[in-house]
Amino acid sequence: MIAPAPNLADRLLSAGCYMGGAPFTRGFRAGSASAFLQHHFSQALAGFFLMVIVFAGACAWEGVECLIAIKFPRLEADRGLGFIFSALDYLEFFLLLAFLPLFAMLVGLALSGSTWKVPLLSRLTRKRWPLRVAFILNSSALLAIPFIAIFAFWSLSLTQRSSEDAKVYFLYDDGIPVPRWGYAMGLSRLALQAQRNWGKQSTVLDRLTKETLRTALGSGKVLILATHGEDGYAATYYAPEVLGIWPADSGAMDGTASPRFLRLSVRGADNKWSKSENVGVNSQLQLAYIFACHAGKRSAQWQEHLAPARVVTYNRFSTVWDHAVWFAFTGPSELKQVR
Repeated sequence: MIAPAPNLADRLLSAGCYMGGAPFTRGFRAGSASAFLQHHFSQALAGFFLMVIVFAGACAWEGVECLIAIKFPRLEADRGLGFIFSALDYLEFFLLLAFLPLFAMLVGLALSGSTWKVPLLSRLTRKRWPLRVAFILNSSALLAIPFIAIFAFWSLSLTQRSSEDAKVYFLYDDGIPVPRWGYAMGLSRLALQAQRNWGKQSTVLDRLTKETLRTALGSGKVLILATHGEDGYAATYYAPEVLGIWPADSGAMDGTASPRFLRLSVRGADNKWSKSENVGVNSQLQLAYIFACHAGKRSAQWQEHLAPARVVTYNRFSTVWDHAVWFAFTGPSELKQVR
């Protein structure tokens, strides 16, 4: 006997399973799910379980890399090991990226009415515990979405775009694939402490450009640069306007005979850097946090030209763990002392 073709509702619900909606099908079709929908429901959870395993492995590897960068920075500098680390990073990236065409194909199968079994996923569907784990995690992720949205909206409300009347300036490379609300959530404890110190709208969260940098250095008490870097420099490598920012040599003065300034250069379309210009630093700056890897190679110069501010740099690869700890605990504690 030939099974009847699945109806439109079952096809749409089946496709939705692969887009994170598998838990919803229990409510829509509880007790009356067709064999077609049940097939895609199970296969979607199997795919989600497999993705969680790969994602957990990627997180574990990132944790190992952070540990090596913090505790054994010389290992990161070794060329042979550096090649291995880079290869594993690319492997991690492509494994995660591979789920996009996989799930796109599975959505297509669901919409076309096919019940073709993907070999690896089919093996997972024969066991109950992976599907149960995936169902719980999938449901938890869906439940977390409104809470994350509320948190993101609240975090953004603590910040403003570049303005001369703020005290804390968080400037980021907008070519890095992190949305503004993502930075805002990480900055929330610091922004809340800034609000306690100086009132509402005390924190700027904006793209790093020549204009926003000048405003921050001219007005701020706290400067945070979220960029990549090397050899003592910070740079917005991935932004439409590529900036290079660095401290001058020890003992250097600007045109006003002041040591309080940084140097700035722009990389043009010809891949050449423009003539450097000086950006003055106001005397009220008290704290600077530089994300850039290896910016600490010029830590003495950063400290000299931003003095008397306390300057935090890393003379190694800076890691997500470094920044998470600083923004969650160290930074807010230090900000309490800034007036």
